[in-house]
Amino acid sequence: MRSLDRILSKTLFMAVILLIVFAIVSNFVIIAQALFSPLSIVKGDSMNPTINDDDAVVITSADPSQLDIGDVVAFKDPEVSGETIIHRIVGMEDSGSGLIIETKGDANASSDPYPTSESGIIGKVSVVLPRAGLFLTFLRTPPGFIICVICPFCLLLLYLIAHWYLEKTGPGGGLFAREIIGLR
Repeated sequence: MRSLDRILSKTLFMAVILLIVFAIVSNFVIIAQALFSPLSIVKGDSMNPTINDDDAVVITSADPSQLDIGDVVAFKDPEVSGETIIHRIVGMEDSGSGLIIETKGDANASSDPYPTSESGIIGKVSVVLPRAGLFLTFLRTPPGFIICVICPFCLLLLYLIAHWYLEKTGPGGGLFAREIIGLR
């Protein structure tokens, strides 16, 4: 029975540690999206099969002179203010006042109807995280924030309070709690 208690105690301790790590990662993702916005959630199927709906992509800044045909780039939508399009470069032409970039979604039959200037390029897609957009979208909702960030920190706080209390009460107090937390 003692070994079962020990296994349960260690399992609980590891679960708390995993929740803490999960909460820290979730916080990092929230802060990174708010401050740097390196992650973008893809909505639409124009880049199938390379990038799918609800994938997340990491966009890194790119010098337009370093872009090549075949690169996947993010650029400002010329028709919808505030929207970003992620398509592949299929053509580039120097207009004398800068590059004119022709783009196309991998699943589209033809190129985009509007060329993009180099100033419209936000960056280059460097990493695709399959289906990660689902988690990021959930994390941005109040229930997602509560489940992924607030709850793990509350569990950590409860664990630390219980640990502090048991240390304060000495070796004889709270034997059941000591078994659960792992203090013997």
